Amino acid sequence: MANAIDRAVRAQGGGVVKPHQVTAMVLAARRAYKVQSELGLVGDGTGFDAWRRATLHDIVGAAAPDSFRAVTQRDYAAVLRYFGELAGDKAERSSAIKSGDEERRALCSLGMEEAAQADAFGGREGARRYADALFAKIHRTERHAATAKQIWAVIFTLRNRAAKIRSKTALGARGASGGTLAAPASSSRFPALSLGGSVDARQ
Repeated sequence: MANAIDRAVRAQGGGVVKPHQVTAMVLAARRAYKVQSELGLVGDGTGFDAWRRATLHDIVGAAAPDSFRAVTQRDYAAVLRYFGELAGDKAERSSAIKSGDEERRALCSLGMEEAAQADAFGGREGARRYADALFAKIHRTERHAATAKQIWAVIFTLRNRAAKIRSKTALGARGASGGTLAAPASSSRFPALSLGGSVDARQ
């Protein structure tokens, strides 16, 4: 399970960066260019754009994009960290930026997953309560204090649980008319879910 989560988290890095991330890279690159120029480490006559493209090539390799807007989420943290180091930033600060950005992306994905699976939990609020119960029961934390890996684990568990609920509902519908579908059973890993969509995180 842990390896599957790691692979899925890495796969999320294929998309391009968001506008606020482009802004962060531009600002970091301009600071780095200024510092490097003052140290005499930028070639005579080399402007910012040419220096930035060459530096991107150093970071990403031969497939480096010409524009910050084409940088992928997979490379974003490395780009930001490298420009930060050229500007004299400490590695700890760059690591904190990387970690916080991964967690924000994961929380955004969790919100979209809750909306997508809302019907299985009696509405979006029910899906959110169930996710919060998973954070409490499995990870002993809350969503805004969770790591990116913990958040993705909850996303995958929420998705799988919703599929099981829909499967049980479909089986019940095909059964004898007038039959009642029992709520999914609780287990040591999954909190119990009532037909009304409520979650008891104490179980």
